[in-house]
Amino acid sequence: MKKYYPIFALALLLFISACNGSKKYFKAAEKLEKQGLVNEAAEYYLESLQRKPTNVDARVKLKSVGQKYASNLASDFFRNYNTQQLESSLESFEKLKAFTGKTAALNVVLDYPKGYEDDYQKTVENYCSKNYNQAYSMVNQKKYNDALNYIANVKKYNPNYKTTSHLEIVSHCEPLYQSAVSSLENKNYASALVSLTKIKSKTENYKDFTELYELSSAEQTKEFILIQPKNSADNSEKEIEEYLFNNFTQTATQKFSNIKLINNTPFEEANGSADMLSNNSNVDLIQAIRKATGADYFYTYDVSNKKEMNTGPTKSAYTAYLEVKTRKNDTLVITEYKPVNYSLVKGSRTYSYEYKYKIINAFSNQIVSSQTQNMVSQDAMEYNEFAKSFNGNINSLFPYNPQQTAPAAQYNPRNWRSMFQAKNTLKSFDDLKGETNAKAINFFTTSVTNNIK
Repeated sequence: MKKYYPIFALALLLFISACNGSKKYFKAAEKLEKQGLVNEAAEYYLESLQRKPTNVDARVKLKSVGQKYASNLASDFFRNYNTQQLESSLESFEKLKAFTGKTAALNVVLDYPKGYEDDYQKTVENYCSKNYNQAYSMVNQKKYNDALNYIANVKKYNPNYKTTSHLEIVSHCEPLYQSAVSSLENKNYASALVSLTKIKSKTENYKDFTELYELSSAEQTKEFILIQPKNSADNSEKEIEEYLFNNFTQTATQKFSNIKLINNTPFEEANGSADMLSNNSNVDLIQAIRKATGADYFYTYDVSNKKEMNTGPTKSAYTAYLEVKTRKNDTLVITEYKPVNYSLVKGSRTYSYEYKYKIINAFSNQIVSSQTQNMVSQDAMEYNEFAKSFNGNINSLFPYNPQQTAPAAQYNPRNWRSMFQAKNTLKSFDDLKGETNAKAINFFTTSVTNNIK
C-alpha cells in the first residue's frame, strides 16, 4: 500500500485544504492509519492536536500512534548508526527529536532509548570528521568548490570544528586571489577589483590582499579638476557659483569613491580656463596641465539667468452662504442662508537659474558630456479668507445658496471649507535658494558619477 501514499496523501491534502479544523485533520489521520501509514497518520494526529489542544481523541491517538512513529524513527536511527550510514542516521534522529519535541510541547511524552543521544553525538563527530577530511583533501587538490560543499556539511553541526573556518576562507578566497593576480598582470584593474572586492566581503587579511586592493583601486580611480567660473558679471550669480564650488568640492571629497578631485591647483581659478579647454589650439597647454596635475578630466560650469519671481497675492471676491436655523415654535424651524463675503487668495514665488556644465577628457580634449539644466524651486498658496471676522460654524457654510442652486449643481463643500485653514504664507527666497542650490549639487553629483569613468 505504501507505494500509493503520495497520491493518497495528496487527495487528503486537497480534502482538508478547504477547512483547516482539528476534526478534518483527525479524520484524515484515521484514514491514513487504516491504510497502515502509521508514520503519516502520526503527523496528522499531531496537526489535529496542535490546532485544538483540547481534542481528547487526537491526544489519545497521538500518544499511541505517535509512539509507534517515534519507535520507527528510533529503529531507523539504530540501523543506520550501526551500518555507519552517517547522513541517514542523523536525518532519522533529527526527525525523532523534532517530532517528540512537538508532542512534548502538547504534554504528550513519547519514549525512545536515551542512550541514542550519546550515539547521535558520536555520529555528529564522525560526520564532521569525515567531511572535514574530505574538505582538507579538496583544498590540497585545489578543488575549492568541492571543498566548500564539505565545509557546509561540517558547519551545519559544528562551525568551530578544528580549522574549518580557515579552510572556508582559503576555499572562498584562493580562486578569487589567483584571478585578481592574473588580471593585474594583464593590467585589467577593473576585473581585479571585482575579485578583490569579493575577497573583502569574507576577510581583509588574506595574503597581500590589502596591497593588491589599494593598487587596483588606485588604478581605477579617475581624477578631475573642478574649474570655478571667473567671468560672471552679475554679483548674485557670482555668489551662487562660489557657493556651488565650495559645496561641489566638499561633495567630491566625501561622497565619491573611485573619483578623486584634484585640489589646490592654480588652474582652477585661471580666467578664461573654461574657454581654453574647448579650444583645440591649446592642446599642448592642456596636455601640459594634464601631465602636471595627473587629471583625467576637467569639469567646468557656470550659472546664468538668475530669476526671482513673485506672483500675487491676488484676491478674488466671492459670496458664501451661512445656514441659519431659527425655531419659531415646537413644530416649526425656519432655515435661512445668509450671505458671507470672502476672498480667494492666490500667490506663488519662484527662484531659478540656468546651470550649464561640461566634462572634458584631459587626454583627448573632447567633451564627454555637456548639458544646461534649469534649476528651479517654487512655492504656491491658495486659500480662502473672510472679508470680516467670522464667528459662525464653518461646517454650516456653503459656497452656493442651497435654496437657489439646483440639486444637480450642488457639490460636497468639504474641500472648499478646508481652504479657510489652508496654508497662507510663502517660503522665503532664501529657502527657495537653498532648495535650488541643493538640486544643483545633486545634479553635479549625478553628472560626475555618470560620466567620469
